[in-house]
Amino acid sequence: MNGADWTLGWLGYVVVTLVGGGVTAYVGSKRGSRLWLFGFLLLGAIALCVMAFSVNGASATYWALPAPWPTLTFRPLPFAALWSFLAGLLFFASALLAMERPDAQRIFYALIPLLSAVGVYLWSGDGLMLIISWEFLSAVTYLGLVTTRRSRSVFNAGWTLLALSEFGGILLLVAIVWLIPTHAVLLNDSFTALKTSALAHDPLTANIIMILAVLAFGVKAGLFPVMIWMPAAEPEAPGMVAGVFSGLITALAVSGILAFISIAGRHGVAWAVILLVLGVLGTFSGALYSVVSRHVKRILAYSTLEIMGMVFSAMAIWRIASWTDPSNVVASLALDAAVILLIVHAGSKFVLFAVTDYSGRWSQMLDGLGGLIHDSRTAGIAALLAVAALGAFPPLGGFVGEWLLLESVLKPLTGPSHAAIHLGLMVAGAVLALSAAIGVAAYLRWYGFIFLGMPRRTKTAPTETSRAWGVGLVLPLVTAFVAGPGVPWLLPWVNHLLASYLTTQAAVIAPSYLQPSSAAPLIPIGVNLIRAPGAPGSEFFPQAFSVNNPYVLWWMALFLTSIVALIRYGFRRHRGMRLVNPWNGGAEPLVARASWSAEGFTHPIRLAFARFYGLERARTHTSGVHFYRHTIIYRLEEQGYRPLLVTAQWVAAQIRRMQSGRVNQYIAWVWLSALLAICVALVLR
Repeated sequence: MNGADWTLGWLGYVVVTLVGGGVTAYVGSKRGSRLWLFGFLLLGAIALCVMAFSVNGASATYWALPAPWPTLTFRPLPFAALWSFLAGLLFFASALLAMERPDAQRIFYALIPLLSAVGVYLWSGDGLMLIISWEFLSAVTYLGLVTTRRSRSVFNAGWTLLALSEFGGILLLVAIVWLIPTHAVLLNDSFTALKTSALAHDPLTANIIMILAVLAFGVKAGLFPVMIWMPAAEPEAPGMVAGVFSGLITALAVSGILAFISIAGRHGVAWAVILLVLGVLGTFSGALYSVVSRHVKRILAYSTLEIMGMVFSAMAIWRIASWTDPSNVVASLALDAAVILLIVHAGSKFVLFAVTDYSGRWSQMLDGLGGLIHDSRTAGIAALLAVAALGAFPPLGGFVGEWLLLESVLKPLTGPSHAAIHLGLMVAGAVLALSAAIGVAAYLRWYGFIFLGMPRRTKTAPTETSRAWGVGLVLPLVTAFVAGPGVPWLLPWVNHLLASYLTTQAAVIAPSYLQPSSAAPLIPIGVNLIRAPGAPGSEFFPQAFSVNNPYVLWWMALFLTSIVALIRYGFRRHRGMRLVNPWNGGAEPLVARASWSAEGFTHPIRLAFARFYGLERARTHTSGVHFYRHTIIYRLEEQGYRPLLVTAQWVAAQIRRMQSGRVNQYIAWVWLSALLAICVALVLR
């Protein structure tokens, strides 16, 4: 099947599935409707996995429309095969997880259109289909949120998502129209003419067009500062829906950026510098807000912003390195890091959001949970593996992705005039490393307060979970291992797909295990860190950076562990000091023995970044216990978007007053508008 056939198939799939489910429910069989939707969701997930083999290496196909409409072009997006298989995996897991929920039917109605939109979008790598399918995906993302639960908070989050999505759609339309040559019209839907016209643009215009495109796709991908919908929408959605939003939609948006870069991103590099700044800001702010939040899902939403900030930073480093030093392997390291992080994030974050559906049966706040590992070892082990992957614990995929990213920063650019550029990358890398460390604390806090320590909830009978639920929870974790121990097999395939985006074909991994002599020209840090007999290579290598011993990380970890052990031993010698298990905080009722809360775990971080948080502290006295409550100011929401919201509400109120029927007021506004127009005309003359 070609792209046109698959697109028609996905459109027919969503119509048949939704109509069939509605008819079955109308005739009175609610269980039959659920089974219908469940079966078709599984069928669609399997079809996505099968489509991955059709997408890989597929050529463009065309769909002729009647005049005056253009002929639509269907060409796979960058990494369409990878995201198709990964999407099938996540939707298959979603079906298994949702089937035993009482609101399963609503979740199916949310996921099935989203699955169809993903299938169509993967064939939109060229032409007008990129705008059409992106709008389709934006619409079903909004519907997927507001149809899962009826409440004011859900609708408010949905409107935020829809408004920013349409804002991004307008920016994308402006960017594409700007590329259209003055003598051409959209009679032939293909980016070929746009690529030709992009050569005629000056670097300033090319940079502006790329900034518009990056912001357009960045709305869905969690780019600072247009990612404001994520902390609002993802906590309101069911776990598997939020997991698809966080893990899959963000990756698809990054592929859209890559598709657009192939058109207009060849001339400018200023947009990459801006992207690096926004990526670093997103990583830093996401990590800081995730480590202090007390809402279980909001922590994960902010951690998505942290990971995506790293992805955008890696893409910016790739572009800057390709522009300044094309023969250097830095660009390959950075772009590989972005892809590895996206793969790991998609599966692991889906698992963590799915776990919140289980923990949410007791509470959505950290202070109300604890000891859940005794109720469900499957959830505890799956969440532990996902946290370890996202926290960059070796040898899982998060470790590989962050290592590659930091290697791309540490490796100097060749050439005497590139010292300042490398210094800037080093500064960005320092902030990224700090953010990664804070992110590890956030993941440990999230897992510890939910699964470890004493239970802080009402005693109830253990909640039964089915075997299908366990399979759906564990299945996406395959991404953490494919991108970790499986990286010697994965990276050559990834670099093959990235051949048109890389300026050098230098290998990022060396077959040092099979052929030790092949690593002789390289500096062997990390070589054989993950032994993989029979693979094309055993591990990535950094160049021009050496600590002479690949096991130095082991000795550093042993040394730091010894220091911590000595500190704890010294504290225990003081009889008057009471050691408190950090996972035992926030218990109810509030007594002296259990007066610690989830806030106390991150108290040093709050103090260190007090100016960033804008801390407000209040001392509380309850039942003989003194403790402090801190109020965190979410600056982007409160100081960035809230003034815009207030301004929009004021303008809307003025427009309503103009339509009130008061003639004098209407005439006054007309005169004021005419006077303003005359002033603008005089200035522009």
